[in-house]
Amino acid sequence: MSPSSPLIQLTDLSFGYAERVILDGITLSVPRGKVTALMGASGGGKTTILRLIGGQYIAQKGSLTYD
Repeated sequence: MSPSSPLIQLTDLSFGYAERVILDGITLSVPRGKVTALMGASGGGKTTILRLIGGQYIAQKGSLTYD
């Protein structure tokens, strides 16, 4: 990957438990070499996003790429 490409890229990512949708159509780019904060309300899906990036969860739709 080139130095200008993102370290982590989520594109149209969706995740949920059975009928309960947690994330729907999330697109996020984490730049390489930058400090990035993930902020939001309690229950907003922050930990779920981190678990998807870490491989603990598998997205139901969309793509997640990292270097």
